[in-house]
Amino acid sequence: MPEHQNFNSTKGISIIELLIVIVIIGVGIAALLSFGTFTLRTALLHKQTLQASFLVKEAVESLRNYRDNTGWDDDDPADQYDGLGTVPTAVPLHLELSLDSPPRWQLLSGAETIGIFERKVILEPVERDLSDNIVEAGGVLDSQTKKATVRVLWTERNLARQIETITYFTNWR
Repeated sequence: MPEHQNFNSTKGISIIELLIVIVIIGVGIAALLSFGTFTLRTALLHKQTLQASFLVKEAVESLRNYRDNTGWDDDDPADQYDGLGTVPTAVPLHLELSLDSPPRWQLLSGAETIGIFERKVILEPVERDLSDNIVEAGGVLDSQTKKATVRVLWTERNLARQIETITYFTNWR
């Protein structure tokens, strides 16, 4: 008589157990890929934020150099080397190095594009109260001080990003 094999043996792996193992491994791989993608996106955003910060600092230092090398009330007919006391306010400006020898910073109208970034400088008049403190409104115009807002904008994954700093420049001479 032939021997009958018992198909309900617990020695083998059932298809359900195999599917469970495959699902667990798949979930683990998906989690690792998701974490890797998140890490890469975060690193990219950090890199872009760092680049934007450097662009802001560069503009502030360039503006300081521009202020130091032009007279506060200079009025250049070509509007390239006007002093900070005479440049237009509340409009986007940007700094460029001239082709002069030696090169000088020029303050020109409009924003500038650097790669994926847009950088602009906006100068505004400053008011002071009776105690000589800077106030937003209701004070006396201080013709020897300008508020400079440097703003760098870019888009990352269809989200608008921005870094901005505000500093004050005075006619220190």
